[in-house]
Amino acid sequence: MKFSDYMKDNQITLIICFAGSLFFAILLFFWDISLSEIILLWVCFAIIVSFTWLGCFWKQQKRIQYLLETLDSLDQKYLIAEIAEQPETEIEKIYFCLMKTALKSMTDEVAEVRRLNVEYKDFIEQWIHEIKVPVTGIQLLCENNKTEIMRKIIAQTELIEQNVERVLFYARLGSVEKDYLIKEVSLKQCVLEVLSQNKQFLIQNKVCVHTDSISDSVFSDSKWLCFIVKQIILNSIKYCGDKLPVIEIKSQDMGDYVTLFIKDNGIGIKPSEVNRIFDKGFVGSNGRMGKKSTGIGLYLCDQLCLKLGIGISVESELGCYTTILLHFPKSNHLNI
Repeated sequence: MKFSDYMKDNQITLIICFAGSLFFAILLFFWDISLSEIILLWVCFAIIVSFTWLGCFWKQQKRIQYLLETLDSLDQKYLIAEIAEQPETEIEKIYFCLMKTALKSMTDEVAEVRRLNVEYKDFIEQWIHEIKVPVTGIQLLCENNKTEIMRKIIAQTELIEQNVERVLFYARLGSVEKDYLIKEVSLKQCVLEVLSQNKQFLIQNKVCVHTDSISDSVFSDSKWLCFIVKQIILNSIKYCGDKLPVIEIKSQDMGDYVTLFIKDNGIGIKPSEVNRIFDKGFVGSNGRMGKKSTGIGLYLCDQLCLKLGIGISVESELGCYTTILLHFPKSNHLNI
């Protein structure tokens, strides 16, 4: 706080002091007190008032500085009312009481919201595991009675499973570090596993996937990595346009890191939208063309890559292709 601000806050008191001193000076003048004596008394009064105000300002400034330093030193800022020294004045006591009441109400509200979020997350995870049972049952029934209709049903159940899995991974996004196991993973094996899990869906969409140029291994969590690769492949199929989808997947040792390239022959991305495709909820102009996009798939990929220490980037040419690049450091150390 500046001294000018302090004076501005107390300007009414200042005006009263000035008016009072002027009144008594006039009164003394009519009582035949000499002008020099009145001026001396006025100067003495001004000195006393000035030093009193300076002392009050210094004390208040010191108190404010202490509270600010205490607040800066706290990780949990809402504890300021509990940690700070006892209030020194009655007005401070009132303010501190109001602050404690407001902060207690806020922490109670936050605790309740967190509890409800945990309950909701647990319910979602439980529901996902329960819904997987009938989906798996449908797939087994269809596998044992293979007809063209049954293959289409399997493709649709794979689509259901993909969306259910996306919800599960989204629910677990905040606690990836509690559910990962870093080990050496073969990129080719991971890609082939994804293709096997979604083979009927790929067949129904007449997707051609080239995997001959995948040969490297990386350190990562296989489950989370398979999910990332799956989301990228499904996104490539969704935006294939009128062409038959062709996806080329290859890996390359870049020296300090290994890069996995997933390239499609789809409709591409506008240059103005390339840097936004990993934003949550962003669907872009392609997603507004009846694709029923949610803008969640690539957002999840970006967030999981961040958690797993994987770099992710995109290259695209509108109307020609889109390539998603995953960059894996040559280390099994993660800063999660």
